Amino acid sequence: MSADPTSGDRTCPSARCAPGNRLIGVRGPDGRIAAVRTPLPVTEDFVAAASEHGPPEARMRFAGRCATSGCAQWTGSRCGVIDRVMAHLDALKVPLDPGLPPCAIRATCRWFDQTGSTACAGCSYVVTDTRAMAAE
Repeated sequence: MSADPTSGDRTCPSARCAPGNRLIGVRGPDGRIAAVRTPLPVTEDFVAAASEHGPPEARMRFAGRCATSGCAQWTGSRCGVIDRVMAHLDALKVPLDPGLPPCAIRATCRWFDQTGSTACAGCSYVVTDTRAMAAE
């Protein structure tokens, strides 16, 4: 877990549904994201089909290249998303599984690189686009 945080070799586990990215999880009935066994490549056709039913990021999770300082979530030295997620789960006293769940991107995951297995414990709670959930 010692990669240069600005090297660009990390994977963002909360990317947008865009060609070139990969589908890594699907939101289940409990609201949590279940990892797919093998990441699926996102194509233009996939984006079009998935977008017919609202924002794909409300129902699925995607991975793409971490943009570091090119991303609004970058704090200057790390991704702020997982820090906010973990603080929120801690404040709500959500019990987290200490084991490592299956993950196809862990070796390059920005959040795992920054935070280790703690990030893995909260990852399934992250829904990238919550606008539709807020409207429910």
